[in-house]
Amino acid sequence: MSIASPLAGKHVVVIGGTSGIGLAIAERALAAGARVTAASRNPQRAAGTVPAGIATEQADITSAASIESLLDRVGPFDHLAMSAGTTALGTVRELDSGAARKFMDTKFWGAYEGVRAAADRIAKDGSIVLIGGIASRKHGPGRPMMAAINAALEAFGKANAVDLAPVRVNVIAPGLVETPAFDDVPEDVRTRLLTQYIASVPVARVGLPEDIASTALFLMTNGYATGSVVDVDGGVQLT
Repeated sequence: MSIASPLAGKHVVVIGGTSGIGLAIAERALAAGARVTAASRNPQRAAGTVPAGIATEQADITSAASIESLLDRVGPFDHLAMSAGTTALGTVRELDSGAARKFMDTKFWGAYEGVRAAADRIAKDGSIVLIGGIASRKHGPGRPMMAAINAALEAFGKANAVDLAPVRVNVIAPGLVETPAFDDVPEDVRTRLLTQYIASVPVARVGLPEDIASTALFLMTNGYATGSVVDVDGGVQLT
């Protein structure tokens, strides 16, 4: 006798869900039997890449009103994944405070607004998954803002696991994952980063969005996991 998926019939909302890691989470959740809503700033741009069966919505992660409106429109939901963000490369010499704040506004304050809007709307037995990054603890040159943002997300996730209980809150800390977020990185920089990473990690490859998506579904369906930071980094911390 087959066993029903724990996500069957559940409603999963993925903010940043029309490309990269977010899209992979949405696809995995759909395959597991969930009803899935994928939101992004410009969902029309993703037309043709989002599978049939995933509802798309517009939402601006930097606007509290936009996120609240999104969650009101989609109705009751069980799980929220936050995957919006950009690759924040640059030393303090290269990034002035205005540029640095834009990165923080999108990834950290965007997650803040998502969690805040979800707090009184999400199912009491539901969960929130935030996507951080291993740069919080594995430091590399030119990534101080990535380190700061991801460290903030880890602390934020743990604190909310207490404050929002019994809703579960967890953070995934990926290593280098090849996604459209790298499209804005100059080609020579992108090639150098990927080559260096592949040579340095035990798995000898960069991450794929599906690697992170499978972890997100584990955290959604494991009712005993909360306040966790799960590293999915190819073993980069071992080097």
